Amino acid sequence: MLNRLKKKMLTAVALDQPALPSPGAGPYNGADGGRSGSGRDYDPATGKRLPKKFQYARPPFLQLLTHDELKASADHNVRPIIVPRDIALLPWTTGYAECVNSGKSKWNEDQAAFHRQVLTHPSKQYHDLPYTYFGIFDGHAGYGAALAASIQFHYVLHEKLVDVIDLLVPRVECEVRSAPPDTLLMHPSLFHKQVSKDELIVGALESAFADMDAVLAEDRNKYRNAGGCTALVALFILGKLYVANAGDSRGVLCKRVRRRKHPRFTGVGANGEADTEAEAPAQQRQEQHQDQEQPSEGTAGEDEYVVIAEPCSFDHTPDTERPRLLTVGSQNPALLGGEYVAMEYAKKPTTKDLGARILYRQGAMRGWTYKTLTAADLKIPLITGTGKRSRLLGTIGVTRGFGDHDLKALGSNLPIKPFLSPHPDVVCFDLAQVQPTAGPEDACGYDGDYGLLVMATDGLWDVSGSQQVANAVFGTLQRFPHERHRYTMVAQELVARSRGRANESGHWRMSDSRTAATVDDISVIVIPVYQYYREYCKWTQTVATARSTCNQQQPTTTVVVPAAEEAPASGAGVVMAATGNGDTAEPPEEEAQEAENNLNTINLVAPPPPKGAPLGLADALPAK
Repeated sequence: MLNRLKKKMLTAVALDQPALPSPGAGPYNGADGGRSGSGRDYDPATGKRLPKKFQYARPPFLQLLTHDELKASADHNVRPIIVPRDIALLPWTTGYAECVNSGKSKWNEDQAAFHRQVLTHPSKQYHDLPYTYFGIFDGHAGYGAALAASIQFHYVLHEKLVDVIDLLVPRVECEVRSAPPDTLLMHPSLFHKQVSKDELIVGALESAFADMDAVLAEDRNKYRNAGGCTALVALFILGKLYVANAGDSRGVLCKRVRRRKHPRFTGVGANGEADTEAEAPAQQRQEQHQDQEQPSEGTAGEDEYVVIAEPCSFDHTPDTERPRLLTVGSQNPALLGGEYVAMEYAKKPTTKDLGARILYRQGAMRGWTYKTLTAADLKIPLITGTGKRSRLLGTIGVTRGFGDHDLKALGSNLPIKPFLSPHPDVVCFDLAQVQPTAGPEDACGYDGDYGLLVMATDGLWDVSGSQQVANAVFGTLQRFPHERHRYTMVAQELVARSRGRANESGHWRMSDSRTAATVDDISVIVIPVYQYYREYCKWTQTVATARSTCNQQQPTTTVVVPAAEEAPASGAGVVMAATGNGDTAEPPEEEAQEAENNLNTINLVAPPPPKGAPLGLADALPAK
């Protein structure tokens, strides 16, 4: 009897932890348990187990180099919060923190990456263009896809940006004049459509997402099954912030501004023009904001400020993407295998309702209509559940991302990949349009005006709303306005709040000891956007000066960046212009205008090339 009791105790599953699937019943297993067939763990020809493409590791900037350190970081009982040992490894003293799940997988399946690159044209006819990329990837059914994306995606993105470098930056005029004719790109006859720089960068991101998914597809027969992952990417280039998302990770720009009209995100619409708000289905936007409180107003001496959470992405779940998924199912009945129905009902139908009229909708329908219920309508709905609990084919709760090429529906052999998509939603924010309101007395400095970009996996958002996160961000910054690790402290605070604490029963609970904390992996990046904008202003000054040297008749235009205590080479020290030096710092409004003037000088006022010299492709772009 004691042995039976002991066995029951050892096999008991905690209330807030998912039960382990039985052998051979996982979503990546076919009728043979997933041990044969292409793209699985074993080579179908030799029967030998395929190698892993990459060995498990954490992001390089965490410097967890030994197996013991990796093992300690994956302790499910302690769930330690891991932060970088050296903040100088991340640009702009960006903050990062992570912690492992409470036991649903052996390793932390989240991954993060950043890269600072320079686009250089092989012909040297164009100015070098620096950019910075951050990525966060949430893996499922293994860490392989997220790890591969964190290592390989930036190479794919770099290639896409190199392809359009001659359309993004101005030519070096003095070098062009001395270049042989055969090295010059011929001017296109005419563009039949207007092409903006925003569309070029958005296109580079979209095609990079598709190519990364294709890379994982090609690896199926060479490496062990990698599972899948979501992808959230931030790209800082040409004075703008682009955020691309595929999945349920989320990016939020946290601002603290005076009570006045503030700039909104703009997306690239179907006509190529910048929209006043990112184009996203109204249903997605409504679902995204259901968990958000009203903007937080200051108290006492801070009544003039308001904290705002600007959405940079929209979650892709079966519920938010219901119209697209139902359309795919209704147009491809073979994908349903005769087991599912691509319809949504206002009331769950039963056999008692056969022959009765019932409200339903299918495909891209936004409204409801009646139909007579038949036996075929009683099949399993393609999408079950609502919100974060919604599932596609009863199996997966995320509908965009990388990988999942061998994912099969639970209880059947139906492939799920045809319903999934790697295509991201991309939003753009023009930093030159920000109108700073921060004064010398503001402890948050220009971080409040330009915002802190919080990128995190769903481990954070499952238990924290966007507005809650924004409030926590500036609450921490106000307590430590001059701490050089302040952005890391913000990330650590966000992770700690979502992780909660383990009670006597070993269940993780929030600070109120009642609400269940997240049991998922948590990864958070906190990026000070203003620090990038300062770098960009200096770059425009450098380019303008270089062109002035080549063309003496063109006056030099300078940019005065607001005086701030420069960060030492090691990354230590305060890097924000938070507390003044108002006598020497030019107002940010003038800084933004100067940067815009420099871009106009670079792109529009360049002298014409010598007579007979062919023009570059950049000359065909419309003026921005």
